[in-house]
Amino acid sequence: MKDLQVLLLMTSVFVMIISCNYDSKPKHSKSSHHHLQREIDSLDKKLIKISQETIIPGFAANVLQGDDIIYSKGFGYSDIANKHKFSSQTINTIASISKTFIGVSIMKLVEEGKLNLDDPINDFLPFEIWSSHFPKTVITVRHLVTHTSSLNDDFDDGEKRPSQLLEQSKYNKDEMPKSLAEDIYYWDGTALPLEEYIEQIFTPNGKWYAKSNFSNFKPGEKYEYSNEGANLAGLIVERVSGMPFSKFTQKHIFQPLNMTNTYWEYQDLDSTISKLYILYEKESSSKVFEFPRAIDSGQPCGDLKSNGDDLSKYLVEMMKGLNGKGKILNAKSYQTLLNPQLSRDKFEDHDANALNDEYDVGVFWAISKPGFRLHKGGSIGVYSILYFNPKSNIGVVSYCNLAHPDFGKIVNTISDFEERLREKPAANK
Repeated sequence: MKDLQVLLLMTSVFVMIISCNYDSKPKHSKSSHHHLQREIDSLDKKLIKISQETIIPGFAANVLQGDDIIYSKGFGYSDIANKHKFSSQTINTIASISKTFIGVSIMKLVEEGKLNLDDPINDFLPFEIWSSHFPKTVITVRHLVTHTSSLNDDFDDGEKRPSQLLEQSKYNKDEMPKSLAEDIYYWDGTALPLEEYIEQIFTPNGKWYAKSNFSNFKPGEKYEYSNEGANLAGLIVERVSGMPFSKFTQKHIFQPLNMTNTYWEYQDLDSTISKLYILYEKESSSKVFEFPRAIDSGQPCGDLKSNGDDLSKYLVEMMKGLNGKGKILNAKSYQTLLNPQLSRDKFEDHDANALNDEYDVGVFWAISKPGFRLHKGGSIGVYSILYFNPKSNIGVVSYCNLAHPDFGKIVNTISDFEERLREKPAANK
């Protein structure tokens, strides 16, 4: 039986990345402007070619240079049946990129003096959570936001995931592969409030509690990516702020940044949001099926819906924030949010590639060895990536509506473009 956590771990499949040298910044001149247009035209042709060859129904790509969006375009379809085109305004689920918004929310509460990263999580919860293997070791907020809490994603949620479908499948039984029908059934459960969901997994009397829900290492000892740790951090935002996580992010992030097309709930969106698609493969044949939308109990870790233009505004704010010029957090908070929080001995992955998201970590923001700040996402109906290179001040947003390895071609093509933007101006000096 498939699990959301397993699907999220599939994000590593799509990344085909490059190692680069990051010394030079773009210089502005007539020749560099001509060079930029040539490179944009080349990028566009390559992405058009990918869109014509891939089975992914639709995707979008935005590239930023400083405050400016220098490339913004969608390809293919957001709705195959109704021939709705995919654009940079198309709203799509962005999966685990959602976690970066938990990080911003936590740091907002820190700068308001309402919590400290080294506070025990049990100071803020109506129940207590302790590692089943290290019951005397305090789990802190810092452990949650740096993926060192030991809370893992392997809990047994039974026959159905604690989520529920918002729509019926559009296919009759004879039109639907058995495995797809099983997947749909698995998601057609009952969504729980976030607090109850966490309690059922990580407290001894919970429905899904098991000692194996905690990894066999002491909290704080090791980096291990945790969706449920992120959900718990989202719950702490709710408990400390006194408002739902969705309302908190709307007030402190979306509204100040004028992100008018970013929502947690499907009910706040119209029909123009992209459909979700899943791939069915048998022997040498492949076919794309539409997957019904669902509400998930663990919303903060991966349920945000947004589009390329809104995420570009968010990325510009992160770039400015790292330079001490952000507006939704103060300079000190941004330094904590976007700079390494752990020593190297906490990590097993030492891959130096530019988009490796398990090399280092800030507060729910991954940091690669060359210094890219980034996050990726993957689930049913989405692969996504958001990153920026502080040395070149170039950022990228891209997402698609089918979790397929071809997304790696898209990411790699944009990465090549970003590299050339840095290299060419230096050669013209």
